[in-house]
This record gives sequence, C-alpha cells and structure tokens, in this order.
Amino acid sequence: MKVLDALKNKKYLAIAVASSITMSLLYIYTQVLGNLHNADIWFSIIPWYNALLFIIFAALFGITLAFQIYVKTRKVCGIRGSAGTTGAVTFASFLVAQCPACASLGALLLPASVFQIFIKYSPFINILSISLLLFTIHYLGGFRK
Repeated sequence: MKVLDALKNKKYLAIAVASSITMSLLYIYTQVLGNLHNADIWFSIIPWYNALLFIIFAALFGITLAFQIYVKTRKVCGIRGSAGTTGAVTFASFLVAQCPACASLGALLLPASVFQIFIKYSPFINILSISLLLFTIHYLGGFRK
C-alpha cells in the first residue's frame, strides 16, 4: 500500500504525528471554548464511543495530510489540483460537539436548533468524517499496491 510506503519515511511519519497532535489540541481548545481549565471536565464526560471515533479521526487526519503531501511532492498520482475532502471534513468536525454538555465552536456559529442536531447525531457525523478521510486516501491511491 502506498500510504504505508509514505509513512515508512520518517519525514512523512513526523508530519502525520505532528498534524494529528495539532488537530487534537486545536479541537479540544475549541471544544472548551478556550478555557483550558475545563479540558479535564471535557475528558471526563465525553462518551467512550465519541472519544474512540475522535482518536480515529485525528489519526486519519494526520495520515491523510501526510499522504497528500507525499503524493504532491513525489508526483505519484495523476490527479491535478486539489484532491480529497480533508479541508471540508476538518471544518465540519469542528462544529460537532463530542460530548452532549460541551458547547463547541458550532454553538457560536450555528443557531441552537441546528446545533442540537450536531449533538444528537455526532457519532454518525464522526463516522462520516472518518469515511471521507478514508475516501481521500483511496482517491489518492493510498490503498493500491
């Protein structure tokens, strides 16, 4: 698989790890609306399935970003222009509250009625985000031999 070839290179592995950590920290920061004293509360009330889905999302985000850079610099893919959905997925994921008691960035940007939908269906939106990241890797040829 090409995605594993990319991650065998220490530079791209470092990009994947750094972007996953940065995404996680930035996401948690927006979930607690900049009040880092509430991060421990966020970790204690987040449902286990949302925590698991978020960890998978953050890891795939880093892998996808590193693989996109790999493809772009190595020119191993014939796709021209922007490929994939990483930007849209990332923006949408910032609007999703991982825990029902959290007021994420979506609470500031969306009407309350719409925001409630994001809370109610957050596991499904997380799964959709993960699926779109996997689609991006597939579209770039990451799962081909």
